[in-house]
Amino acid sequence: MRHIRGLLRVNRTRSLPILSSTFSEFLPAAFTRSSSGSPAGLRRLNVARVFETVRLNGPLTRQSIGEISGLSKPTVNEALEILNNEKLISLNEAKTKSTTGRPGPKAQQITFNKDRKKIVAIDIGGSNIRLLVSDLDGNIIATLMQSTPLKNGRKAILAKVKELYDTALTENKIKVSDIGSIVAGSPGTIDPATGEITRSYNLPDWENFSLSDELSKVLKKQVNVENEAHLAIYGEHWRGGAKDLANAAAMSVGVGIGLGLLINGQVYRGFNGIAGEVGNLPLQIADEAKSPVNANFEFHASAVGLERNFEAVKNKEGAKEIIKLAGTSPVSAKTIYAAAAKGNKLATELVNQQLELLSRGIASVCCITNPEVFILEGGLAPALEPHLKTISKMVQKITLIAPKIVISELKDLATAYGALRRGIENVDRATLISILQETA
Repeated sequence: MRHIRGLLRVNRTRSLPILSSTFSEFLPAAFTRSSSGSPAGLRRLNVARVFETVRLNGPLTRQSIGEISGLSKPTVNEALEILNNEKLISLNEAKTKSTTGRPGPKAQQITFNKDRKKIVAIDIGGSNIRLLVSDLDGNIIATLMQSTPLKNGRKAILAKVKELYDTALTENKIKVSDIGSIVAGSPGTIDPATGEITRSYNLPDWENFSLSDELSKVLKKQVNVENEAHLAIYGEHWRGGAKDLANAAAMSVGVGIGLGLLINGQVYRGFNGIAGEVGNLPLQIADEAKSPVNANFEFHASAVGLERNFEAVKNKEGAKEIIKLAGTSPVSAKTIYAAAAKGNKLATELVNQQLELLSRGIASVCCITNPEVFILEGGLAPALEPHLKTISKMVQKITLIAPKIVISELKDLATAYGALRRGIENVDRATLISILQETA
């Protein structure tokens, strides 16, 4: 039907308790004008209303559904019969107690069928690939993780995703037909409509191709793809530090630097999906090569940037202690922070330089978006936690009103949770479309 495309475009990023949008926002004016006056149209609207009521408020009795929806008892009963036949809800008998405390008559409790479909979330990162599986209420069924095979290129990364996917399905006895939606997060500039990655700095052979198409072929099911930072702020809005807030920012500091923005309750993606590429902020950092690329924020302020800065001074006093602390492994950003905590002067200088750069980047974002909370996440977030007061003071000096700066409660799962949330909304949206389109 002609109204479906309009329906899909409505408030794709709004984050309400379960559904991505309110009932009225799902109904295009053209659809309500053309069919709500007919018996069949009214029936579809009533079934959708009852579904939404149960989804958002269940478990409920029939009487409660009527009170919340404003629909008559016969209308509610008819809608529940249709929803039950489609296995969208479950009807369970629950004993009630009388005023005397004796068992009373059994009353049906209507609940949303959260087990009808499963959601798969994939987080392809510069260090690890994570895969989560949940039911339609976001309850985690499976969690898998393996290192990203960076040295072997795109095919190896896609193969690793398939390996995790197959393992999750096999170990949990999940059929492909049981999966309602697959959503994947990836670094890089990504067109949310096509899943095409136009630029990526942190993964090899990871540009100028549609990750959505590639993953869909590999997993033999449609995969929606979005920038990892956009999904991360979505996850924070759902279950993390931005819950119940309208304006927030989440910066991932790890192999690279990414930023997710929540503005007026919606994830902000920009004109073509590349908003939040904060790593490209031209902070004009002194660089011998005078390269515009080398003068950007991510080049110096990321974990890799810190490691690169250490390489440039590894002949200075104190470097041997840092190398010794790393053992047989290369000196990592975490090692430098650990050395600074032990009082190593060179490590302290390097850490202070990075903290100043991060503060300048945070302040730049805050001057434009004015978030209520600024969340730090990513691989280096735990090392940054002892320095939150320092970062906050630096940001306060160069902004009008500094936000509360915190470490992510979701740790390294923000992107995966955001992908789950999007997947759940995809299924809910498709369910409502099906009800409105097909219920006779």
